[in-house]
Amino acid sequence: MIQTARNRDQVPILVYHRVHPDDDAPPIVAGEYCGHVLLSNFVRQMRYLDKHGFSVITYRELYDWLQDKASLPPRPVLIDFDDNRGVVYDYAAPVLAEYGWPATCFVITALADGKLPEIPHEGWYSAMNWQQLAQLCEAGWTIGAHTQTHANLRKLDEAGYQDRIEAELRGCCEDIERELGCTPFCFAYPQGQWNEAVEAVVSRFFPIARHWHEFSPFHYVTKSTNPLRLPAHNISEQLSFADFVAFVEQTADMVQ
Repeated sequence: MIQTARNRDQVPILVYHRVHPDDDAPPIVAGEYCGHVLLSNFVRQMRYLDKHGFSVITYRELYDWLQDKASLPPRPVLIDFDDNRGVVYDYAAPVLAEYGWPATCFVITALADGKLPEIPHEGWYSAMNWQQLAQLCEAGWTIGAHTQTHANLRKLDEAGYQDRIEAELRGCCEDIERELGCTPFCFAYPQGQWNEAVEAVVSRFFPIARHWHEFSPFHYVTKSTNPLRLPAHNISEQLSFADFVAFVEQTADMVQ
């Protein structure tokens, strides 16, 4: 570890994709993308946040802070889940309910419709349906947009399919509004991929958006962060507990 000075004006965003029972988890390939964390490790991480006085905030609170409209509580952190997978509802949501914490679920609406059996880099895993997503809303979760089909928007732009980008965003918003009765406030770029052209389209639908990193170094939201370029870190079994602590405590950079 390389020790660095702590900055209390930096906000970490924790991005999870799937939480699996310890005895039913996919294999891990060192150095490659990992989309899951074991339930026991997730519980350990949440206990650490609770024990050490972290405050779980929402994207609206973060946005207001970035716009100098509000202050943040002590030790703020955001907890996100991409892709509305069933294991998040089954295993992560009950853990968070114990602490009364408001997580955010970024929804691929075709998955919620049951129309998309698998997505790139993820394969097939069961998805939350609209009824389950509605239950999360009632429990205080934020529902964010993650496109209709998890399309890589940067690749669509590079291929000249700008109309498809807008269709993915508009369709996702319309699906969420129709099924849940709420307009999504925040957006997550599929696979964390974006460019300035994609960002320009996203800005027409959402005031705030984020991507994510998987490996070193750690990245944080600061007062100077562009609200449409929020950095986050993928929390998976590739990340040791020591490095999880280093990330949230902002005491070290991870070294490969």
